[in-house]
Amino acid sequence: MSTPKFLALTIKEPKQKTPLTLESYEEPDLGSGEFLVQNVAVAQNPVDWKQLDWDYGVPSYPWTNGGDLAGRVYKIGPDVTKFKPGDRVIAFASRKTPRHSAYQTYTVALENRTVKLPESVSFEAGSTIPLAYTTAGAGFIDALELPFPSLDGPLPAKPNGEPILVWGGSSSVGLYAVQIAKLAGFTVIATASPRNFDYVKSAGADHVFDYNDSDVVEKIRAAAGNNLSRVYDSISENGSIENAVKSITAPSGRVAVILPPKPDASTSTVKVIQTGAIKASQNPDIGKAVYGLLEAALAKGIFVTNKVKVIPNGLLGVNAGFELGRTHKVSGEKLVYRIAETPGLN
Repeated sequence: MSTPKFLALTIKEPKQKTPLTLESYEEPDLGSGEFLVQNVAVAQNPVDWKQLDWDYGVPSYPWTNGGDLAGRVYKIGPDVTKFKPGDRVIAFASRKTPRHSAYQTYTVALENRTVKLPESVSFEAGSTIPLAYTTAGAGFIDALELPFPSLDGPLPAKPNGEPILVWGGSSSVGLYAVQIAKLAGFTVIATASPRNFDYVKSAGADHVFDYNDSDVVEKIRAAAGNNLSRVYDSISENGSIENAVKSITAPSGRVAVILPPKPDASTSTVKVIQTGAIKASQNPDIGKAVYGLLEAALAKGIFVTNKVKVIPNGLLGVNAGFELGRTHKVSGEKLVYRIAETPGLN
């Protein structure tokens, strides 16, 4: 067996302008419920480059970020019972220390934020799931206050075709919001660009409208009838929150958003509530429901994953990927990096 190389893509200072570089580190110690994953593929999220550019959510420097990873269990720590070395897994990296983040060769993962990845799903596709899916699932429960689907038994209070709107159905978060809503029994209305209509319908959307249409709100309201009370806004900027609120046709409603809303976003009848993946960590019941569905759905092969665009050069390709993100050149797909393609790793 070859000697493992522990290398991390490192942010050295706030708002660093020079390219991020690889730095070596010692094999980390493992605490209770922790295990070490040998990363095969990691995926980019918008928050990753924003942390760099905005000096956002970084407690200290040097720092390594990244929330999405797929790989094989390398070593388990105390009290880990669900996984064993060699298992294929995907994990939502906790990012509580640099060693708990994704942009490195090995990541310290937490048992309660990790699920097994079946052979039928590639590491590249699997790496796109954790953060986006967790955000969608947590918002469904926490912000929208809806019963969460389960593949293990009947749903409580099944909505029987009640409409729900997912604004931005082809986004990373929106795609999973569509699928969760469909599994829960909703009639799913979504917005997307026309080139992504078929993609969003393949995930379960019953109606898809162009978010750029001047009459998109009227089309949504017509499709929903007088019973639309829940909206998941997976974009939460550029007027989407206002349109989401206007789309509500029921006497009262709730809109889940993933970015901070304006103070006056809510109205007398519609509540706008920010949500995020952190809710699944803060509330064990939410985490159990969200990850329970994910593992079961993956095992049954019923989830449509995000489209993948592999950026060359492994971890060092993240610099190019961040530039694509900050210049708004990522749409309807997630950027993925194969660790084995990192120059100098082998």
